Amino acid sequence: MQVLQQGRTLEGKDADNILKIMSNEQALQILRSTIDTPKSAWDISTISEIPLTQVYRWVRRLHHSGLVRVSGDTNASGKKFFMYQSRVRSIKVTLTPTDETLIELS
Repeated sequence: MQVLQQGRTLEGKDADNILKIMSNEQALQILRSTIDTPKSAWDISTISEIPLTQVYRWVRRLHHSGLVRVSGDTNASGKKFFMYQSRVRSIKVTLTPTDETLIELS
């Protein structure tokens, strides 16, 4: 299996990880809710009705897989906060009879 992710090719364990993530409804909800604008974990949880602890787990996994961009800042009272935005706009899976699967993320 190969994964083309924003111009780079991933294979083996990385490709399998991406496919497992893409098959999870909560991960897809997080990606969908953050396509257009960055959102906090609280906003994602409220919009998608996913428990906040699950949002943090998925955001961490999505970030480590290169599917979510994390940005941070400090508010007026000096508290740090993080915003999350999907790096994926489209997913294309191509199956072939030779067991070669190609996943294109853009």
